[in-house]
Amino acid sequence: MEQPFDMAAELIKQPHVLEVPGSLLMKGGPGDYIGAALCLRATLYIKDAHTPLVREALCKCFDEFQALAADHLTWVVRDSPPQGERVTPYDQARTLRKMMEPMGENDFLSFHYTSGKQSKDASAWLFSILGPRAWQANMGNNIGVLEFSVPLLFQEQNPLSFLKLFHGFARRLNPQQGYAGHAFNLSIGNQDDNQPTEAFMAARMPGLDVGSAFLLSGRKTFKQAKIKTVSWLTLLDNERLESAGGLEALRAQLPASHFAFYTYDEGVIIQSGAHPYIAGDGEDLRPAPYVLINHLLKPVRYESVESLHGNSHAGELRLVGWSADQWLKRLDVDDSSITDWRLKLLRDEPPLDSTNSLAELL
Repeated sequence: MEQPFDMAAELIKQPHVLEVPGSLLMKGGPGDYIGAALCLRATLYIKDAHTPLVREALCKCFDEFQALAADHLTWVVRDSPPQGERVTPYDQARTLRKMMEPMGENDFLSFHYTSGKQSKDASAWLFSILGPRAWQANMGNNIGVLEFSVPLLFQEQNPLSFLKLFHGFARRLNPQQGYAGHAFNLSIGNQDDNQPTEAFMAARMPGLDVGSAFLLSGRKTFKQAKIKTVSWLTLLDNERLESAGGLEALRAQLPASHFAFYTYDEGVIIQSGAHPYIAGDGEDLRPAPYVLINHLLKPVRYESVESLHGNSHAGELRLVGWSADQWLKRLDVDDSSITDWRLKLLRDEPPLDSTNSLAELL
């Protein structure tokens, strides 16, 4: 009898199978570093990151993350810090609170905690904060970004931990929008050279998130009350939720056996499926849970984000212009096929239960 595939066992045997050499698809590549690492990643778009209240909330979020990740973290990387070094070994760095204390509201908020052997290595453990200065916020550019990620092996062995972090961080930070699912973390020091790897993988993995979140957060389009994408976890604040028809309307159109709704003070988190999907099974690689939630939230999705990557240097693949907008539409299907997708979900995909969802928060 054929044994079921054991993801955790395979990842233990081959821990580096989810890492991609740096600058792999660039002219002159590959480089001697890890350029991309597959992981489970959350992205939250937050306001007022220049204020003491939000900065303390971010520190509390890191306290929770650090409780899980401390044994794995190796580096703290900062962009143009007002004091201290740009790169510091994690075990020699001051605490996040201590580093934030002397910072003024017009200092750029930038902290990246990683777990690579080298500081430029992409890694599956990540806690990254980027927030605009007060003067930028006062000019209308008030969206910062918190991203955090865990290895896929950790998710397999601790299926509720990431979900609890996401919900807890949402309650503390009251984000405008957010999502969580499979992603490739790129080298903090060299994202540009590894965006072609991300673009190549995205064409084959429709469940994969792509693009620089902080780059997008400064765009004019991001001032609209819309969302970038859907994923395993999709977060909408109340304004976006009402634009999508409201909580009860969404619940009525999604099978409770496969979709969970978790509220926080200013919005809702929707869990689509018992586990994250990087792709579906069969000829059509689009995951059924993602197709169904995408169909409902398509009216509140951005029509265009201009670009997800920087411009090409020598013809290498990147998601810019038309190709970036096509990525936004990757899960779109005709209205006439929704019944078939719903049947596929109910027939082929595992339901939610207490081992893969937060039943106490429903």
